[in-house]
Amino acid sequence: MINSKLIKTAFFTDQYDDWEPNEGPFLINNKTYKVITMKQVHGDKIITLPKFTNIHKCDGLYTEKKGKILCIKTADCVPLIIDNGIGVGAIHAGWKGLKKGILNKFFENKKYLTKNIKVSIGPHARNCCYKVTEEMKYIFPNHVKNINSQYYMDMTRFVTDYLDQLSIEYEDCGFCTICNDNFYSYRRDGTHKRQYSFVCL
Repeated sequence: MINSKLIKTAFFTDQYDDWEPNEGPFLINNKTYKVITMKQVHGDKIITLPKFTNIHKCDGLYTEKKGKILCIKTADCVPLIIDNGIGVGAIHAGWKGLKKGILNKFFENKKYLTKNIKVSIGPHARNCCYKVTEEMKYIFPNHVKNINSQYYMDMTRFVTDYLDQLSIEYEDCGFCTICNDNFYSYRRDGTHKRQYSFVCL
């Protein structure tokens, strides 16, 4: 389990953790927490939770209600956990979501963006290992590099460049899911297993 140093209620699992969202509700500090997950579709939809059902078809969740755990499932995509001082958010960002502008949907929405906002970036595929097709350099011209006729995408820098432009404070755990065997990787193994990123309010 990786504890966020920036957001005290944010955590990231690896393949050796036995945390499983379907096992909830969970008892934390003598309070019962319900787990809210997403049917992730690699899109740009963000849902603000007015009421809580177990699963939402989207790639981003936000809540200002206490007693809930927001959960992301990933095996190479970028998990982002957000605390804006009022509520918490969770974003699943693969290259398709980044292309569609999921970061804009959240961070350029006045409903979510505050002066106290902080972001924690979890384990994901990084430019050391994330091979992509040549066409990707036209989609992400500043974040795809050519090394010996192989193309590598830097999703990390795409996200951090964006956050830097908005002067948003963030931390990055630094782990690559492809070259670090402690994490599940669809690119490396074709696995259907996932690690979880979660936050509670």
